[in-house]
Amino acid sequence: MNRPRQADAGVTLIEVLVSLAIFAVIGLAGLAVLNTVARTGERTDGRLERLSEIDRAFLVLRRDLMFAAPASLTLEQGRLGLARAEGADLRPISYRQEETRLLRVIGGSGAPVDQPLLSEVGEVSWRILAGGWQEDWPAATPGGTDPKAVELRLELPLAQQGAPQVVTRLFPLLPRPLQ
Repeated sequence: MNRPRQADAGVTLIEVLVSLAIFAVIGLAGLAVLNTVARTGERTDGRLERLSEIDRAFLVLRRDLMFAAPASLTLEQGRLGLARAEGADLRPISYRQEETRLLRVIGGSGAPVDQPLLSEVGEVSWRILAGGWQEDWPAATPGGTDPKAVELRLELPLAQQGAPQVVTRLFPLLPRPLQ
């Protein structure tokens, strides 16, 4: 005979097991979502740091070229040189690749100081626009053409892919002031 259930009776074992199973499924789903968000955040942070490093290097180069003294620009054997005007003084600055880094070399009264701008760089190449693209500057051919722009081409290896990413940036030069 079935007796009617009393109001103060507890839950059955089956009800407890069903509620535990539902709670476990919800917990596993929440853990999977949390794990995916954490992994995505780690990958994004690494990429954002790399992009900010590249952006800082371009900003430093753009500022140096903006304040470069007229006729101080040189390009020899993959090394870009200029003299940055700082008040009445000129500070020699050059850019070169050393192994897998792009360096900014700051000259002055003391020993030159190497400032790393970019790490993990595959290949660095420069060109100067002056009546055509020049691999060396000042050009060996005589002519009164002033440089109009500097092009920087970087090969940046990607960790997930085999082929490097090529980034090309064109930096316009300010025209020489009228005399």
